[in-house]
Amino acid sequence: MKKVLAIVIAAVLFGGVAGATVMWISNIGVNNRTAEVQTEVQTEEPESTESSIIEKSSAAEGSDAASSDENGTAVLDVSGIVEDTMPQVVSITNTMLIEQQGYSSLFDYFYGNAETKEYEVPASGSGVILAKTDDELLILTNNHVVEDTEELTITFVDGTSVDANLKGNDSSLDIAVIAVPLKDIPESTLDAIEVAKFHDEDDLKVGQGVIAIGNALGYGQTVTVGYISALGREINAEGTVYSDLIQTDAAINPGNSGGALINMDGEVIGINVAKLSNTQVEGFGYSIPIYKVMDAIENLSTAKTKLELADEERGRMGVYMNTISEQNAQALGIPAGVIIKGFSDEYTYGYSLDSVQSSPARAAGLLKNDIITKFDGQTVTSADELSSLVAYYEKGSTVTVTYERLENGSYVEHTTEVTLGALDDPVIEPVNKDEVPPEAYREAEEKKSSGAGAENEENGSLSPLSPEESQQGNGNSGSTEGNGAQDNGSNEEDNSGSDTGSSDEVYDLFREFLEQYH
Repeated sequence: MKKVLAIVIAAVLFGGVAGATVMWISNIGVNNRTAEVQTEVQTEEPESTESSIIEKSSAAEGSDAASSDENGTAVLDVSGIVEDTMPQVVSITNTMLIEQQGYSSLFDYFYGNAETKEYEVPASGSGVILAKTDDELLILTNNHVVEDTEELTITFVDGTSVDANLKGNDSSLDIAVIAVPLKDIPESTLDAIEVAKFHDEDDLKVGQGVIAIGNALGYGQTVTVGYISALGREINAEGTVYSDLIQTDAAINPGNSGGALINMDGEVIGINVAKLSNTQVEGFGYSIPIYKVMDAIENLSTAKTKLELADEERGRMGVYMNTISEQNAQALGIPAGVIIKGFSDEYTYGYSLDSVQSSPARAAGLLKNDIITKFDGQTVTSADELSSLVAYYEKGSTVTVTYERLENGSYVEHTTEVTLGALDDPVIEPVNKDEVPPEAYREAEEKKSSGAGAENEENGSLSPLSPEESQQGNGNSGSTEGNGAQDNGSNEEDNSGSDTGSSDEVYDLFREFLEQYH
């Protein structure tokens, strides 16, 4: 019988030990994988048509006898394997933002007047050197190690530390690829490190010996040894289901997240992700098998490295959007992702006429109620995530967008190429000008006469307002980065604030949508 599983993403923060990230499980629930789960994972990413930059083992290089010598005797000394593989693992340090509720007085405590404060605390995890390109060193880790961080520092086996940037991430699989410019790595360090060899064959067996290497407790690279205890395990981490995990009795400690699980041939077979936190049991660690996510890893390796861009260089899709959470998707029988509620080339209630610009998304063939699931090959699960992702791409760049469209009662996946516009693209006349209320024109004329919107010399229309001038709404994010100012907090343009509407708003939207199309 399946037990309810409770998992908390925890960080051992500075206050005795260095900050370290790992998934902690308070109760265990495991299932053998089902055919449905297996299919989902195997088809998460399309097959790559390009040659891989990642070194893999061949099917002939199995590890059936990896834990025994030529006479069949068990090998206890793994120092040779560790010596070869330690240079392939790195420590990752970042800054974690922690929210904590507190009370300033006993009066506030008894009356429930709690104050929420945010603190920045260092945290750490691990990573595995994935590949070396002409100008970057790529490192594989867990998404939860690097998400929501503005600074990443990588420390190599020789103690050298360098800054890194996110390249691609998939929150649904909890994997991420980060990049370090080769020019920032000293020559001596490049000589000291090695690219890992990955075992991407589905031939793992219970009882095979394994080695876990990672930045345990933030102390630096440490080694633990054990066996594959089970395969196909399933756990639930704060609503996210992890399927087909490797279970091992090799100690997986805080800070090991993103580190390597290695077989006795010195090949990386998994990325360590979680452990059972319970004083009554020992030896329950979990690792994401490489063979299950290799297609996704290769796809993330080719994504654009996320470098901050000035506003004048940033691109935009020109859509208003909302989040379809996994919970709402399951309840409504629709795909999870980001639904298109409108386009920037039309007048939208609550937005100024000064925000009406051409829509690159509409020009690429996207329609209202399409559900975007991937941007540049990277899975998107919320409007916030998509908005943040678009901000890393330059205006004029062409990006592949994957979306689901309702056709004949079922959703069909499509892809299209979107050439991103610029934040300062000229204001245009709305395509739905007949629907614009008179007060919207009056408001635009008042801004024009007061100098809030200068005349555009090219087409004589109102030019876009600056971010400060266009800030009129009450979106929860408190900031607007483009021209899509929010008044009701329920819409989001791909270059604006981060409020995505309530669950009730999403439900009402789809009830109307499904009544129309189902």
